[in-house]
Amino acid sequence: MDLWRRLSLGALVAPLARPLAGAGPAEAEDGEEPGPVTAAMSRRRAAGRHRGALGTVPPQPVVLGGVRVTQTDGTTCGSTVLLMLAATGDPVLARWLETGELAEDLPAHRIPPEIPRAPGPGLDVARLASTADRLTAAQQHIQRRTSARALRLLPWPPALGTPPWTAAREARFPGVRYQHLPLDDAAAATAPLLAAAHEATLGGTPVPLYAGGDLGRGVTTAVPRHVVLAVPPPARAKNRGYDGAGNPVLHLYEPAGGDVHQVPVADLLGRTAPHAALGHWTHVCWLLLPRTSRPDLRRWPLASARGGGHADRAGPESSAKEEP
Repeated sequence: MDLWRRLSLGALVAPLARPLAGAGPAEAEDGEEPGPVTAAMSRRRAAGRHRGALGTVPPQPVVLGGVRVTQTDGTTCGSTVLLMLAATGDPVLARWLETGELAEDLPAHRIPPEIPRAPGPGLDVARLASTADRLTAAQQHIQRRTSARALRLLPWPPALGTPPWTAAREARFPGVRYQHLPLDDAAAATAPLLAAAHEATLGGTPVPLYAGGDLGRGVTTAVPRHVVLAVPPPARAKNRGYDGAGNPVLHLYEPAGGDVHQVPVADLLGRTAPHAALGHWTHVCWLLLPRTSRPDLRRWPLASARGGGHADRAGPESSAKEEP
């Protein structure tokens, strides 16, 4: 009965997903040193610890132009995450969000696609005078993009948020293409995927993650319900990307509250309780990982994943402050 109650769409679909080369089981092979995520998960399982609240560092607000960056409504968490993902790697977009300014000599093809260039429903681009207005307009514009052609020729209902496959299609970061992968946070195969997400953020690449519930909370919760963004930790942070004991930590931007939470990666495995960093949902059930020509999810080759388009843009780190 407990297993049945824990079922979610991610848990059901994950075994059917095409396996990635190198994405073997979480346990290390004979004679091989286990990765930090695997080792931390094994220690927690051996100790039989219940994972409740994650981390002790207070969340830090994300602010642009004096405005806390939050989702506009209950359906734009994915749009907000895609907007902040793009702004992390595109200073032109980040400047426009903060100031509303674009260089006069900026070629049309360099205008970020997240900026609405034609009026949408109820939108007057010329009246986007404040950062809050620009954040709202960009979120709504991104939502229209991710809804379009989501079901082949048919649009996705905006009331259902952002599906992972169109999020992967529209996600934009310098030199990176994303792939979407369903997860079962109770399966051993999830540990190397979260390890890849952690290594990607250490290399400067943000990673969107979907969260949701399970059948224990009702059928409507057993699907991806919220989107958060794992962002690169500050370059000069103490123990960058790890806690004091050397365990990997993700910095998760949660768009409903507009905060970055520091979350031990191992605590995202086999969860049984909701957490604020996941928008008060329980399970990580889907994620968008950078594609690579030689995917080995235990030793993520970020150099090859970062090659390609937009190489002239550098991705700034998270603006969230690090606790001393």
